[in-house]
Amino acid sequence: MSKTKPKKEETQSPESVQELFADTNVTMKSGHLTKDSEIVGDGKYAKIRFATNKQYQPPEGEVKTNTNYFNALISSNLTEAFELAKTLKKGDWIYAKGEDSTKSFDTPEGYKQTACTIFAYHLILKKEKASEPANDNVEPTLEVSKEPEAIPA
Repeated sequence: MSKTKPKKEETQSPESVQELFADTNVTMKSGHLTKDSEIVGDGKYAKIRFATNKQYQPPEGEVKTNTNYFNALISSNLTEAFELAKTLKKGDWIYAKGEDSTKSFDTPEGYKQTACTIFAYHLILKKEKASEPANDNVEPTLEVSKEPEAIPA
């Protein structure tokens, strides 16, 4: 009588899981629009441009800010995201999730350039731009929080 060992279930090793996600292209960004959204490509895409800030403190002690700018396209096939993208205005704070796409091109001067665009498939309006004041002499302010109004007794 021969002894046989029960078969172990085959599981993926950590290396194969890493290989599975090695080429995943997902980007998530949050920032403020630098201009109103626009419809491009014969109405097939909404184009937005937004900026994100990164603050850091070098050993010298003073806090510094680095600003990065991003372009994103939202396809009209993604109805919910596209409808939101069409209404976005300069200053709106958004969250975008999508895939990066990079293209190389030659400038009229003969230099090679590379541009990266986010093809966003998920878009959230985190906060609308603060409303403009009626009087031009008043500095615009952004209201951070508001206490609930008291209910009259």
